[in-house]
Amino acid sequence: MVTIEELRQKSLPFVVADQDGMIVEINDLLESTYGWTFADLKGQSLSTILPPSYQDSHHLGFSRFKIIGESQVLNHPLELMTICKDGRAINSEHFIVAERCGETWVFAATLRPLE
Repeated sequence: MVTIEELRQKSLPFVVADQDGMIVEINDLLESTYGWTFADLKGQSLSTILPPSYQDSHHLGFSRFKIIGESQVLNHPLELMTICKDGRAINSEHFIVAERCGETWVFAATLRPLE
């Protein structure tokens, strides 16, 4: 299983969120690729960078994971759209992991543009 630290070391756009899905970290590649700065995203929901059509599924999946601790989207590549700061949607490969950190969960993902 891939760890958050392993994702952090890749040369890909990277985002980290807390157990409530609020963004706590991004890297410079996410900023240069998608246009978002950390100031734009800090404390915002991960759904900020997802198209509106994905947001309900994202919230449901997040809630399900918090309740039963299982997910269908972790630890394998997913082809999804990512919203740029300027509103463009870019087809991207998302690789999402979750790690237990004490009593809480931390989530991280790389987002590799496919266009």
